[in-house]
Amino acid sequence: MPLLPPFLPATDTLPPGRFPLSWADVETELVKGERFTGSTTRTAIFEEWKYHFTTVEALLGAVSRMWLAGSFVSGKIDPGDVDVTYLIPHDVYDAHETDSDVAEYLDNLGTRDWCVGQGMRVDAYILRLPETARFRDLGVTGAMAPGDREVFYQLGLYDEIWQRCRATPGNTQSDNRRGYVEVLL
Repeated sequence: MPLLPPFLPATDTLPPGRFPLSWADVETELVKGERFTGSTTRTAIFEEWKYHFTTVEALLGAVSRMWLAGSFVSGKIDPGDVDVTYLIPHDVYDAHETDSDVAEYLDNLGTRDWCVGQGMRVDAYILRLPETARFRDLGVTGAMAPGDREVFYQLGLYDEIWQRCRATPGNTQSDNRRGYVEVLL
């Protein structure tokens, strides 16, 4: 039984929402799925992304989870790359923020052209997760951790970006929204 809902006929993408999968589930659903048996790019892109993830994790020490979107999370047989957002625990992110070597390497890992130059078809973004853990602290003045307002803004921005898709030529009935995958680690 599939773990993802069927792709929407109008856009060939997931219905709007965030769909949690494990690494193994991503491979089963989006690489080895029956629909993709004729793909000439999915397996290689998946391997390149695994290498990219391993590099990010080795550099930082931890990745909390990831968001996948774009053509890799669609019915497109041969996507050109994988779009991924790495969500990094606040303490891990903050511990490396002042290290210029780590910051430069992270900047490279988050630059599509650099990744392609290294043989990885990965379009990556690296975001810090909020420090504020308790839900009830979110609306209380002074209870939210300093800087978390911007962190929540960035998370919301990328959530909205990943739920958008390009307009399908000639299709006026689609609202051009799509779903994306959250890879649970």
